[in-house]
Amino acid sequence: MARIGLTNFRYGMLTEAEDGTPSYGGAKTPGHAISCSVDITNNDAKLYGDDTLIESDTSFNNGTVTIGIDEDDVTTMADLLGHNVTTEGVMTRNANDAAPYVGLGRIITKMVAGVYKYKVEFLYKVKFAEPSQEDNTKGDSVEFGTTEIEGTVAALANGNWSVAKTFSTRAEAVTYLEGLLGTVPSI
Repeated sequence: MARIGLTNFRYGMLTEAEDGTPSYGGAKTPGHAISCSVDITNNDAKLYGDDTLIESDTSFNNGTVTIGIDEDDVTTMADLLGHNVTTEGVMTRNANDAAPYVGLGRIITKMVAGVYKYKVEFLYKVKFAEPSQEDNTKGDSVEFGTTEIEGTVAALANGNWSVAKTFSTRAEAVTYLEGLLGTVPSI
């Protein structure tokens, strides 16, 4: 299996029931997918007895996701970071703003035995943080700049933190991904 592409970022506002059942307010697109990096931190505990390893735990602890998008429009950034936008389109950042939890998914294009496949990777619970900003003047040649935003990946109260499924067509993958964000997913 060779990963050869990244498309179709989708996110939705998370509402989590006490038992960990997630629901989302519909699929939204934050911009074109430029890059995505998911770094998972696992627990690492070992118990030794009688001079040997008798138990170990390498379970999920948390994670970090960094997405690169082509557009940092105020509506998307306000959604992801908990800021307010006026009817005139002005986004105000306030020190007391709290970013909401969202579900975040993407589609990875793969080639398996010469055939394209489309894998949906979905994170159930992510909270994004204010991104740093770096801008450059145009010099002798033009360089495109994009926005990267980083979030913390957490597990739901029921322990689920991610789901993945592979499809034969991109259309099937998009339908599945958007379905996760529009209804209560089967867990």
